Amino acid sequence: MRRVLNELRIWLIRAVCLAIFSTGSESALGDYRAAQTYFNQRDFASAASAFFQAYGYPKSNEEKAKSEWGLAQSLQNLQLFYSASKFYSIIVRRGPKANNPFFRMALEELGKINATIPLGQSQIVELFKAKIDPAAVPGPARGFYFYYLGLEEFSKKRYEKADSYLRNVPAGSPYYIRAIFHLGVVSNLSGAHGRAISYFEKVKAAAPGTDEGEYLREVANLNIARVFYETKKFQEALRYYAQIPRDSDNWLEAHFEAAWTFFMLQEHNNALGNIHTIHSPFFENRFFPESYILQAVTFLRLCRYSQVKISLKEFKERYKPIFKELGDMLKRSRGDSREFFKNVYDYRAGTLSKYRDAWSILDALSRMDAYKEAGNTVRFVDQELAYLSRYQGRWNAAGLLDELHGFLSKKKSAAIADAGVRLYESGTGLYYYLKALSDQTHFINAEMLMGKVDALRAKLKVPTAEKRVQFIGGMKPLPKGEEIEFWPFEGEYWEDELGYYVFNIESKCGSVASGGSGGGKK
Repeated sequence: MRRVLNELRIWLIRAVCLAIFSTGSESALGDYRAAQTYFNQRDFASAASAFFQAYGYPKSNEEKAKSEWGLAQSLQNLQLFYSASKFYSIIVRRGPKANNPFFRMALEELGKINATIPLGQSQIVELFKAKIDPAAVPGPARGFYFYYLGLEEFSKKRYEKADSYLRNVPAGSPYYIRAIFHLGVVSNLSGAHGRAISYFEKVKAAAPGTDEGEYLREVANLNIARVFYETKKFQEALRYYAQIPRDSDNWLEAHFEAAWTFFMLQEHNNALGNIHTIHSPFFENRFFPESYILQAVTFLRLCRYSQVKISLKEFKERYKPIFKELGDMLKRSRGDSREFFKNVYDYRAGTLSKYRDAWSILDALSRMDAYKEAGNTVRFVDQELAYLSRYQGRWNAAGLLDELHGFLSKKKSAAIADAGVRLYESGTGLYYYLKALSDQTHFINAEMLMGKVDALRAKLKVPTAEKRVQFIGGMKPLPKGEEIEFWPFEGEYWEDELGYYVFNIESKCGSVASGGSGGGKK
């Protein structure tokens, strides 16, 4: 009797297991078929849940691949772009294999998503760690593929390889103009200045009339100016610096670089006028410590030693507390890249209450590509996480919501950590940059006090160009016959005068000359 009961118990256990297994298989098959039906009916929320279940319990490898693709497509149609990129990325990382039929299409879709919202360099680099035959990359994805391979090589300063990848970005790709721009940068770094200018001019001609197109035209002009400066064609450099619009984030940078250009042209009053704009209260949180060094050296050229001392004193007063606080911030954030990123993020958000003296440093860091990229990722992740909440009830049971929450949280954390490392390195670089400038102030002061002005000029090794055109205010030459009306600067800055200041002082070298500071040109 006992044996019969044991056999009956074993039979029941087997029957239950078989029933569970059969139900699971039928459920998976049913979920896949249901997912296809939902997808065809454009009920992408239901399709995503059903595809996810079929993906977790597939009947075959073929069904798993189809479910994975269907899940990514469903999420993309729901405009959950980062979530969709998770599954497209899994497909791409497996490479173009016979058992990976959706590789080409997944790579194309990632390129489309990245053109809509940036995936971030770290996620894209992971995609291409597996060796991929370029011939296997489909036409629509070639721009995305070669552009980011080129950027990665560029970041590692392997310019020859970067050039070869960027040249493979096809015309018509959304990455084409950006590739041309980077080819211009690579050419200039390689000493091919004429070719660099040709690339930048091509960017200007081809950039669309969108916000991004306007930005590309602007940075192309800025880089053309830099090429001309580097090749000592200072008049041409000024012409392109003058094309940076006043409402641009790059305008003040162009204005500072133009001050050096005026210095090279021995247009000292224009150089000092540009610096006067940079030192206005409107830009108190902008980081231009070198402007005080340029100001001091310009006054030194004019043998105005009392003003040299004032410039050096103002540099010390403004940047000594910044230097100290930056050092403290770097020390406290050492080994904690997320903490360093948070300082920059909170500053940009207007919620940072500490490190007040170092805000100009944080402002400079917040304008770097490393921060902008991570800031975009954080913003888009937060938006997508908020958007996911509407599927709380529908996706919880299947486990899809937890899966996506986990991926998005990791993506955000990785972006912050990666940017934090790069920003910390940049902050460290700025710390040593300030130290080097401080050393220069000692050198300038010592040489000035010893009366070795000629020796100082030789040591500075600053070449100059002959003056050919008179500049009065701004960055454009004074047309012959034009009458200029000067308004003296009386201690108050006016926003509409920024960029038009010019000094009116003469050199005291070898003779006693009178003169004082001038005001904005009207």
